[in-house]
Amino acid sequence: MNRNGLFWGIALITLGVVFLGQNYGWFYIDWEFFSRFWPVLIILAGLNLIFSRRNSGAAVVTTILLAVSVPLAVVAAFGRNNWDGDRWEYRHDNDDSDHEEHFHDDGDNGDHDDDHDPDAESDEPNVTVRTNHIAEPMDAGVQQAVLKFESGAGRFVIGAPSDSLIEADTRMSVSNYSMSVSRNPENRTADIELKLEDEEIKLKSGELVNRVDLRLNSAPSWSFNFGIGAGQAEFDLSPYTVSSVRLEAGAADVDLKLGDRAPTSEVRIESGVASVTLKIPKTVGCQIETEGALNVKRLDGFDEIGGGVHQTPGYGASPKKINIHYQGGVSRLRVERY
Repeated sequence: MNRNGLFWGIALITLGVVFLGQNYGWFYIDWEFFSRFWPVLIILAGLNLIFSRRNSGAAVVTTILLAVSVPLAVVAAFGRNNWDGDRWEYRHDNDDSDHEEHFHDDGDNGDHDDDHDPDAESDEPNVTVRTNHIAEPMDAGVQQAVLKFESGAGRFVIGAPSDSLIEADTRMSVSNYSMSVSRNPENRTADIELKLEDEEIKLKSGELVNRVDLRLNSAPSWSFNFGIGAGQAEFDLSPYTVSSVRLEAGAADVDLKLGDRAPTSEVRIESGVASVTLKIPKTVGCQIETEGALNVKRLDGFDEIGGGVHQTPGYGASPKKINIHYQGGVSRLRVERY
């Protein structure tokens, strides 16, 4: 097989699909986020040279990956500022004052307390943003809580604790969030599910505002199940007793901070094209097991045990532990100790 022809054929197809999809609003790519992964091209090119000299079938695989990655990297480097991507709420802009929104009064929405500002203006005249406040009161008998949160592209934040069991402030332009809570007084547990009401959301030219700010009660022991498509997630779980975290992310920038309140915390992360930063306290022992061939890892303060396993010094004797299993595609994993 002529790998040169294979490369250019797939590269042109990829470039055409990107431009066509952007024009018709089939999908959204955060070019600012994607542009950070250009070092992966160097890795792929090096692997391709090695495999091609050995006439290995893996050379065909790396050629295909390069043919897909190079057009995306070129567009990310030179064209991202000309796209309509700035319409997306979740981009890396932490100053909320820069986002002025138009709120549409849609009346009462069940358990949702809608706040609308008729005087606010939107940078996008065709975008109507609805804000909702959802809260579930705390029951002193709840000792364990499970939160299942699912969403597509957006910006998602977990911050300071709340007196309620859970509070959610949402800003959404094309749908609403719904929350269901199931309590079991005998087991002293509460199961919470927060998700979009519309499973399939049709976007038009990337015109989407989707932000969720969560606050939880710090009394129960928490288990989390997160599923996010793309965007930015800032989950500060350090004030909470975290039993387990399961996170599935697509093309996302994830910042996850854990504390030392639980004896053992089990964390499992599966990501696609993602940048994941984990913040682990120095007061706990930590073990990280990684899977994936094209991951860039920065694990400061960890010793390599072998087989993709890294541990902090004295992990075995630590009274508190955080165990992390990370499986990534083309991703960057960084672990910081604080």
